[in-house]
Amino acid sequence: MTKPVEFSSFYKLLKAVRDGDKKKGEELEWMLAEYEHANEATSAYDELGQIFCHHGVMELFEYTGVDNIPYIKSLNNEVWEYLKVRMLMDLKEYMIKSMLNHAQQHQLAKKISSKWNSDLEEIEENMGGLAKYVTEGIIELVM
Repeated sequence: MTKPVEFSSFYKLLKAVRDGDKKKGEELEWMLAEYEHANEATSAYDELGQIFCHHGVMELFEYTGVDNIPYIKSLNNEVWEYLKVRMLMDLKEYMIKSMLNHAQQHQLAKKISSKWNSDLEEIEENMGGLAKYVTEGIIELVM
């Protein structure tokens, strides 16, 4: 049985940044830089989750065209509806799809299963759930 993963420190930083804490903004930037390659991961799912956290925030910025989290939080429903029409999907679908595409393009399941000596099929089966988990956490804080 694999150890459950959680990213409370990431979500706490994201929340603080959302609420305007500029010092935490610098911390979040550092964390995202570390999460991009997940060199400090402690397990296969921790590594994949860290990469998804990084990728999710980058895709949030791409989707909105803005890299200011407090400003993104201030967007009203009309803007979100416009973005949904412009992007042909809502933010949640966009982020999950992007994370899974990124994982597939970079063969993350294969690389991570090999690195951590984990079952490839299990990682592939759980990848969508992890992408959804990370996405829902980010969206809950920014919308």
